[in-house]
Amino acid sequence: MRTLRYNRKESFRFAFKKPLEAAFKIYELHGREVNSHPGKALMHDLSPSGTKMSSQLNLPVSNQDEPVKIHLQFMLNEVVYEMKAELVWKRVSGDDFHYGVHFYASDDVKEDIVMQLKQYVKRV
Repeated sequence: MRTLRYNRKESFRFAFKKPLEAAFKIYELHGREVNSHPGKALMHDLSPSGTKMSSQLNLPVSNQDEPVKIHLQFMLNEVVYEMKAELVWKRVSGDDFHYGVHFYASDDVKEDIVMQLKQYVKRV
């Protein structure tokens, strides 16, 4: 059996064999509030501070001064997460676009993600 180790001073990332489905909406673009239509994404990995997701949508990824901010919703085990986050990078992969996503999450939410990932690893 695999174990998932977590050291509070180190970041870790759990890669899913089967990506998790997620939904997102852009709520800030170029420093202005927006209310985009929802988009679908797949989450390929997860850490307490972010995820790598892919989508068929070509989202703008701007500079650090005006990051693209999203609401991201996903389910891990039976827990639904609704996270505010920002897109930090984009890469093209075939017909899809891959994005690095950084969560705006409290320490409590980060600890909960770690706990849920530990449970997930035991089940798969």
